[in-house]
Order: sequence, then structure tokens, then C-alpha cells
Amino acid sequence: MKLLRRNTTVFGYRAYTGETEVLSDGMHTGNYQPAYSDAVEYRGNISSPSGHIADQLFGIDTKYTHILLMDKPNVDIREEGLVEWKGDTYEIRAVRPSLNVLAVALKKRTGNAAPPVDDTTNSTGTGTDGDNA
Repeated sequence: MKLLRRNTTVFGYRAYTGETEVLSDGMHTGNYQPAYSDAVEYRGNISSPSGHIADQLFGIDTKYTHILLMDKPNVDIREEGLVEWKGDTYEIRAVRPSLNVLAVALKKRTGNAAPPVDDTTNSTGTGTDGDNA
């Protein structure tokens, strides 16, 4: 399967880099939050899932709101990372590479979301994120 460039959209991918300690007025709290790298810009087709094909691809128990398709199956996108698209942040629920396509199940985050990707500068802010929702 080959995705046409005109049907793809630009999105940002932020890789999970570990955890950072939450400080309160410079004091250690013992609480940690996930940290993410700066966003890397990619192109792919992001659409809402429908039908039974998507359910079989990612399994019955995977909860997701969108499917991302990329025609580069060797891209290093992992389940711990985040996808930023149209001002929203999505958790990666499942990654399924095949011979020609990389399929990724996404779930829209609520609550503390990562800073959005700026389309012109690809700037993402601090590189850290709040607790997972």
C-alpha cells in the first residue's frame, strides 16, 4: 500500500526519554513525571477508526480514537511516545509494522497534555509532560 502525499498530514512525534522528579519550590517531592524529547515532524494519514478491520488489527482490548498510517514501516515510533496533531496530544496505544506500512493506534489525551508542536518552528517547549491520563 502506498499513501499519497496529498492525503497525509504533518504531525509531531515525541519519544519517551525517562522520568524527571517534580520539584516544589526547589525541594524534592519524591514524585516523578514522564519526560519526552522535542517533537520530530513526520507525515502520515491520521483518521478515525471504523469497521471491523481496525478492531482485528489492534485487538479487541486496545482502546484508541484514531489510526495513524505511515508508508515508512522502519520509522522509530514506539508505544511509550506521544503524537501531537492539530493542537491535541495522543498516546500511542499500539504499533503494528508490516512490509510497507506502519499502523499506529492513538488515543486522545485528556488533562495534562504535552506542549503542542508549533508548525512553523517545530518548537515544543520544555520537553516534559504531566502525568498520563
